[in-house]
Amino acid sequence: MSSLVIADGVPFLPDIAPDPARDRAAIGIREGTIVAIGDLADVRDAVGPGVEEIDAAGGLVTPGFVDAHVHLGVGAVDALRCDLAGAASLDEIDARIRRFASAHPGDWVVGGGWDPTLFPGDGPRAAHLDVLVGDRPALLLDADHHAAWASSAALALAGIDARTADPSDGRIERDVAGTPTGTLRDGAVQAVARLLPEPPTEDIARGILRLSRQLLAAGITGWQEAALGAYGGFPDFSDAYLHLLRSGDLAGRATGALWVPRDLTEDGVDAFVADTVARAAELTAAGLPSGTAKLMLDGIVETRTAHLLEPYCGFDDRGRSYFPAELATRLVAALNAAGIAVHVHAIGDAAVRDALDAFAAVPDAVRRAVRNHIAHIQLIDADDVPRFAALGVTANAQPFWACATALARQSTLPLIGPERRHELYVFGSLARSGAALAMGSDWPVSTFDPWQGIHVAVTRRPPGEPDAEPLGPEESLPLRDAIDAYTRGSATLLGVGTGLLRVGERADLAVADRDPFAGPAEALHETRTAMTVLEGAVIAS
Repeated sequence: MSSLVIADGVPFLPDIAPDPARDRAAIGIREGTIVAIGDLADVRDAVGPGVEEIDAAGGLVTPGFVDAHVHLGVGAVDALRCDLAGAASLDEIDARIRRFASAHPGDWVVGGGWDPTLFPGDGPRAAHLDVLVGDRPALLLDADHHAAWASSAALALAGIDARTADPSDGRIERDVAGTPTGTLRDGAVQAVARLLPEPPTEDIARGILRLSRQLLAAGITGWQEAALGAYGGFPDFSDAYLHLLRSGDLAGRATGALWVPRDLTEDGVDAFVADTVARAAELTAAGLPSGTAKLMLDGIVETRTAHLLEPYCGFDDRGRSYFPAELATRLVAALNAAGIAVHVHAIGDAAVRDALDAFAAVPDAVRRAVRNHIAHIQLIDADDVPRFAALGVTANAQPFWACATALARQSTLPLIGPERRHELYVFGSLARSGAALAMGSDWPVSTFDPWQGIHVAVTRRPPGEPDAEPLGPEESLPLRDAIDAYTRGSATLLGVGTGLLRVGERADLAVADRDPFAGPAEALHETRTAMTVLEGAVIAS
């Protein structure tokens, strides 16, 4: 490994708030390790001869960002399918579907990314899709990957008709006569998704490789593939990762969370845990640490599948709990006892409470021997906020959502009502209560650029909208805390290093094009990663 000196940077030290007037420093790296931080001449001496020197030009130097919840496999598969992401109108959606269907003759038309705000509240219709694809089966996931648009042929192949009952973890949208309309929610998607042709592993691997390089260019040196296992119309991405690891092509510190199938029963817990332990050991030995299980307890607010303590406004329901509390408690205890951490998807306040109750039932020493975490945490009842710290459960936040986007104004806020607005993305309360915070993106649901998420965490406003009303400004985070969560917090959670800029630590670094502490918070989203260093090697600039 070559030696490297990063000169004229502002080192990010989480316990010392950077001061715009403070002297800049140099960082010296040798053999992939930070060996000196300080005066340039002293750093040069510490590194020794044969050094490459790079000018940071006053930019903030942080540990590499770590995305604690991302879906590169989903993005890789999406790129092989009909891409509707970013389509701004129904006409554009129709045109893209027609083009894809014409260019890919055959049985299935598969894809996704459509914006749910472009359709009625109960979703798009099969009859509309039939006009575009004819009698071909088609399944198109929405941008959140919690709903799908199916053609009549696809519904027929899956045997979905007026007599088909809703699954326990989803919903089939219907007309007044009870006939399925073509929109499937959460678990109902699987009835069609299980019929889809699976893309070749090599194609998925190429997509993951391309996307991993984009993460690295954004300053992200480590990440968690948030679901390894067949689910929701996607194959298991484990083999694609193994393909890249065997070839030596994958850069960055990837980890994985092994999917808990939603049809798991109490009778199957012991066998599932044994299989998970064996699979985790196999993947970890191959270079993909996967000592975590992904447990999805509910859906999302916008489709009324998030599990709430009180009913949705205007509806006599509280959403869906995908696992009975007794099953979740037994499963979490068995996984933790086997040394497997649990990564819970919980959006609604009832789902968060169920997750915390399950963790609370695990003996303290057993629970603290693994790194349990709850992701998304959109709504948390005030009584449950201090339980994160008390139980040693990390709050795995996706900060980019914590603002009043068009979707939030149109769907989320009306469904939860004003009395629950104070429960939304309570990052500030969690931090003040002593909870450990990690951060991620949930890409491709939102951008993986850490600076966009940090902007929202600090301002509670959408990037580029300085006059927008902040969403719960009392829950904003100081910039220092947001960066720390996206570096040290996530790195510690995933076990990919300390996430600290310190002598003796591995040199995984991100160099920004400016010092964001020196500018207004409203401009945070303008910060860009100018250079990424992985174990002392410049891999993106």
